[in-house]
Amino acid sequence: MTETHEITTGTVDVEGVRLHYRERGTGAPVLLMHAGGFGEWFSPVFEEPALDGVRLVEMHRPGYGGSSTPEGHVTFADDARYARLLLRALGIERATWVGHSSSASMALQAAIDTPDAVERLILLEPAPSPAGPSSEELVRTAVGPAIGAAQAGDVRGATAMFMTGVCGPGWADLVRERLGDDAVERLMRDSRFFLADEVVAAMEWPIDEETAARVTAPTTLVYGDSGATKAHEETTRQLAAWIPGAELVALPGVGHAMTLEDPAAVARLVAAAT
Repeated sequence: MTETHEITTGTVDVEGVRLHYRERGTGAPVLLMHAGGFGEWFSPVFEEPALDGVRLVEMHRPGYGGSSTPEGHVTFADDARYARLLLRALGIERATWVGHSSSASMALQAAIDTPDAVERLILLEPAPSPAGPSSEELVRTAVGPAIGAAQAGDVRGATAMFMTGVCGPGWADLVRERLGDDAVERLMRDSRFFLADEVVAAMEWPIDEETAARVTAPTTLVYGDSGATKAHEETTRQLAAWIPGAELVALPGVGHAMTLEDPAAVARLVAAAT
């Protein structure tokens, strides 16, 4: 863990929603937006010394961790707006946005809706929209059964199905190793919002070649080359082909849980691109 900068922890009220954040450092602002299901995906990356040279902000999106849950449905455009307003409350008008899975899609939405707020995009395996040929298998074997189990009231079982499908069977051990013995319980709490609302927002979110071509921010798209998450790799490659000038990067030896599998490599990639 870095010893270079003091870490500030706080909350900001935005449109009636309490948003929790951590920040450290000075320099170019960088926002870390966690993936769906857990508010702590980026916590190990936040602590990496490779990012000592930037002003780093890690947020809990609405419905996660120390943030409150809004009333009503939260779309990806809503999440992008909440993140932008959090940054503005911290005195940041323009930042590099680092998104992972569903939050990569939210960061893309921010770049489309408010290009002046996005200096650069670094997108780690965006959620499967556009859907490649492997997405149907992912929905059939993991996402669909997880939604069904959650609707039947089995949130723990649903979370395990989803996490196994997208991150592999060792996901729980990885979460405990990186974030502590009680981290899986925190993940289970966060997953209630994800399974009840965010999966719906993911299915609703539209992206096509014409829309992606509106992205003007320099964009780096990243996939893990372990071969464990073909659906996400296919989406990452397609978006890289659609977004003007986008850079496509394969991160060695990791899959969809890359921020926990190799936080140092993710931090170095972010630092190099910022």
